[in-house]
Amino acid sequence: MTSSTPKVSVCIPTYNGEKFIAQTIESILNQSFDDFELIISDDGSTDKTLEIVRSFRDSRISRIDSLAKVGPEANWNNSVVNARGELIKLICQDDLLYRQCLEQEVSAMASPQNKDVSFCFGLRDFVTPNGRIIKGRRVSGKGDARFNKSQFLKKVVRSGGNPVGEPMAVTFRRSAFEQAGKFHGDYVIDLAMWVSLIEFGPAIFVNQRLSAFRISKTSWTASLKDSQTNSVRALAKIIFDQNPTLISRTDLVRGRLIGSVRAFVRQTASRLILFVDHFFRSAG
Repeated sequence: MTSSTPKVSVCIPTYNGEKFIAQTIESILNQSFDDFELIISDDGSTDKTLEIVRSFRDSRISRIDSLAKVGPEANWNNSVVNARGELIKLICQDDLLYRQCLEQEVSAMASPQNKDVSFCFGLRDFVTPNGRIIKGRRVSGKGDARFNKSQFLKKVVRSGGNPVGEPMAVTFRRSAFEQAGKFHGDYVIDLAMWVSLIEFGPAIFVNQRLSAFRISKTSWTASLKDSQTNSVRALAKIIFDQNPTLISRTDLVRGRLIGSVRAFVRQTASRLILFVDHFFRSAG
């Protein structure tokens, strides 16, 4: 059962998410670790999102906010502003947590050697609009890994993208978040936060598949617009300018080249996956 002060606050910012929000909530309520609260902040939905959310009767759903239209940035921040847990996980309205997700992440963050860690992140799979799971990258046998500030910022800049993953792949300490400040930005709102959090403690990579990111025309494809690529490059340049002794110009150029190639490959792959998913749905 959830304690008066839960260990984890799971936060969902929503907007017109009626198609998948029930699946997302069910994946959270079905966690093997149950000392958490669920906070939902809705950004002025005009569909049945709030009706579906309110149909769940579970004491761990501690807060449901219905806002006037405020935009993604403000809604993300509103979803976490009332979090009471020591740890916070933000998950978008169409993604999924696997049953052991919170248990594994809490265990990693609670280890004595990780008391100074500001956030952890794990591997994730992909889920299609029709519910097909597509395995993400392989889990190596190297176990978990820690990243200090220098290692992490190099990894971000050299990747040309978001090597950490989408919000549901991350759990962060509330104390680190309060020091880092609010979510800010547009297409790289999550990556900008991970970069801010590393200033207040190392990150730990949990070498397990713990969640699934929904591929759809409004999620993955939308996140690969030219404006997103430009935002990633702008953030990398900021990191370079602010950390000249840690990041080289070679790192920056390498990241831009790799990022362009990866964006093209991922966009092509997502279109193919959506086409095949739709084909089998139609054929079935």
